Amino acid sequence: MANISPQTPEQTPEQTPNPASQSPPASSSVLPETPPDTPPDIPSDIPPDIPLWQPLTNRNFRLLAIGETVSNLGDQFYFVALPWLTLQLTGSPLDLGLVLMIVAIPRAILMVLGGALSDRLTPRTVMLFSNLLRAGLTAILATLVATGSTQLWHLYLLALSFGIIEGFFSPAAEAIVPTLVSEEQLVASNVLGQSANQVIRLVGPALAGGVIAATGVGSAFIVDALSFVVSTTALFLIQQNRPKPASTPASVPACCAGAETVAEPVEMPSVEAPQGFLGDVSAGLQYTWQNLPLRTLILSLALYNFLFVGPLQVGIVALAQDRFVNSGALALGITISAWGAGGLVGSLLPQWLSQLPKLGVLMLMLASVQGFGMIAMSTVSSWPLASIVSAILGGCSSFFLLVATTWLQKKTPAELLGRVMGVGLLASVGVAPFSYALAGVLANISLWALFGGTGIAMLVVSVVLAMIPAVRTLN
Repeated sequence: MANISPQTPEQTPEQTPNPASQSPPASSSVLPETPPDTPPDIPSDIPPDIPLWQPLTNRNFRLLAIGETVSNLGDQFYFVALPWLTLQLTGSPLDLGLVLMIVAIPRAILMVLGGALSDRLTPRTVMLFSNLLRAGLTAILATLVATGSTQLWHLYLLALSFGIIEGFFSPAAEAIVPTLVSEEQLVASNVLGQSANQVIRLVGPALAGGVIAATGVGSAFIVDALSFVVSTTALFLIQQNRPKPASTPASVPACCAGAETVAEPVEMPSVEAPQGFLGDVSAGLQYTWQNLPLRTLILSLALYNFLFVGPLQVGIVALAQDRFVNSGALALGITISAWGAGGLVGSLLPQWLSQLPKLGVLMLMLASVQGFGMIAMSTVSSWPLASIVSAILGGCSSFFLLVATTWLQKKTPAELLGRVMGVGLLASVGVAPFSYALAGVLANISLWALFGGTGIAMLVVSVVLAMIPAVRTLN
């Protein structure tokens, strides 16, 4: 259920949070303030009259989908090429880990600031400038590789720059869809985007590996740079004809008051914050904290992600090296691809199901399945079994990532959407460095401690959370 994808050492969060895996996401995400005469609760039924393909008839969404699909494919080349280049230069896994940490830390710190900037400007504007900067940085690195002048400090600088830019890009990417489609199309739009991402994660790494083997690592960075150019062009062609709401704090709608049923809308006091950019950040944090359902969801996801993200990413590699000696690299690739296959199925499930349980109940159910899955991982002795478990874990993560993202998009006032999505992404990305540290400690003990220990911990957390009314009634 968290927002993590084990296919890459560090996943760019162009997706949002999920119960124990991607990165929420992940996971890669609008309701205005609830008027007094509007029923506050949003039904969990998925509109049966919205075909999956319908958002593609919207020119703006179609441009976004094309641009981000190409960009995500380029990201797979980057995810394979950067670790490969780091190990080519140093041969040190420690240096590789440091490069990944340099990406993760500024990205986590800047998520909320990025959300505030997205609300102050527009998600499209933030994404445009972010992609232009990333295209330039990747092109510079490709040139350094082609001329044979790459040094380790270049990679550190690139990692830091990418982490900073992604801190601003990711909340904007989660907030842009509701500005382009109607509320009725949100589920289908998110299903399309998430499904495309899962397909790319299934085939992208293998394609990138083949290109690197045939033409060298520099070509992978060229592909990534060109993908940013395509995405930037698509964003430039989008015509946002819906006005941007005024950037003023909104009162909490009654649907977010935390009660299971509400007869009359009850407004919470308005969130007061000082003027200016930092005031916008403060208003987003206050709104999220004072809103019981949002606070409950984000804190729960942060806890699940802490137990899941690092142990799974580190554990799959350790499992392949320790137990699948005769086919380690192949087994690792198949296990990661199985995650993508499960994620693809999980991303389609919300569109197929006519009704879902309450969000809190769904989170507890999927997190429990993932807890048992982690325990199963500690005992598998063959890569086919590991792949089956990986597919189940990926399906749970992708399923909840999509549902939770749509829920956040619908429950959050438009003028606060970027900031709330930034806080939501922080629940997955922000805990990643600590989760990696936990995984390192447990991996030094044994695979059972790594997988079994965190799996049991997830089950215990699920039992404890199930005893909290705010979690059970989260709708």
